[in-house]
Amino acid sequence: MMVFDVIVSGLNVVDLLVTLPSGYEAGKKHEVETILIQGGAPAGNAACGLASLGLHTAFLGFNGENTQSQIALAELQRCGVDTQLMLDDAQAQPAIALVEVDPKTGDRTVFYSLQGYRALSVNDIVPSWVTNSRLVFVDGYDVEGNLELLRQAKAANVPSLIDIEAGDKATLNTMLELASHAILPLEAAQELTGMQHAEQCLRHLAQITEGQLVITDGANGSWALHHNSIIHQSIFAVEVVDTTGCGDAYHAAYAYALLRGDSLAQRMQFAAGFAALIARHLGGRTSFPSASEVQSFIESHCKA
Repeated sequence: MMVFDVIVSGLNVVDLLVTLPSGYEAGKKHEVETILIQGGAPAGNAACGLASLGLHTAFLGFNGENTQSQIALAELQRCGVDTQLMLDDAQAQPAIALVEVDPKTGDRTVFYSLQGYRALSVNDIVPSWVTNSRLVFVDGYDVEGNLELLRQAKAANVPSLIDIEAGDKATLNTMLELASHAILPLEAAQELTGMQHAEQCLRHLAQITEGQLVITDGANGSWALHHNSIIHQSIFAVEVVDTTGCGDAYHAAYAYALLRGDSLAQRMQFAAGFAALIARHLGGRTSFPSASEVQSFIESHCKA
């Protein structure tokens, strides 16, 4: 059995990204500068980011016999992700997402379909996947299988990290209880707690989990609760081309920094720097910086 730095489980997606023209008329044909087909989704992008940073990263999920699956598999492998643990199901398909990118702001609007998608179930999980890994990374989409991975990780004292965006409140709370690290966007934290501000959300969520909590909020940065004090990490200003995958990049970089032994503040800073460099390109997997490039970028901005 292979030993992995990280096993990643969650939504597997093929993205179709298009930069919208500055002006267009509905019902007519328009030439655009760029259309890009690329792998996507929180778990898939995070796996690619982790692998790009040199961690032996395996992705869990189903691989089908169709064009979409071929693209998704090739995209993971292109980024250095180990796909040997993926299970075969001829009928399974990755999710498909249409991503419209605003050329002025880099903000993206996502339309996605789960038709044909198959998520991992409890019976699909092999215990040795967990015990032969240094970290278990899951999202909030493949709920049944990911909950089982979190339970097994906790029982085996293997660190786990969850990236949750939306879903059933009770299920997400259970994930929070099980995980040793949880990163979620402010919008999700607000939904779970009924609170408005990041600090309020963190203190409320800390009542249901002993894990390390981090809340992200795009251009407003990220917050964490540490020994009853709030840590805030601002973003690094860059010329933004596309924000697709920036949150996923943050999670990947945080996990990388965690495994190399960084402090919480250092993890958040490294994650913010990694995500900022991703935003300079169209697509969440187009260009991954090395750890040294991220560090140099952070140092140059801190001196400015």
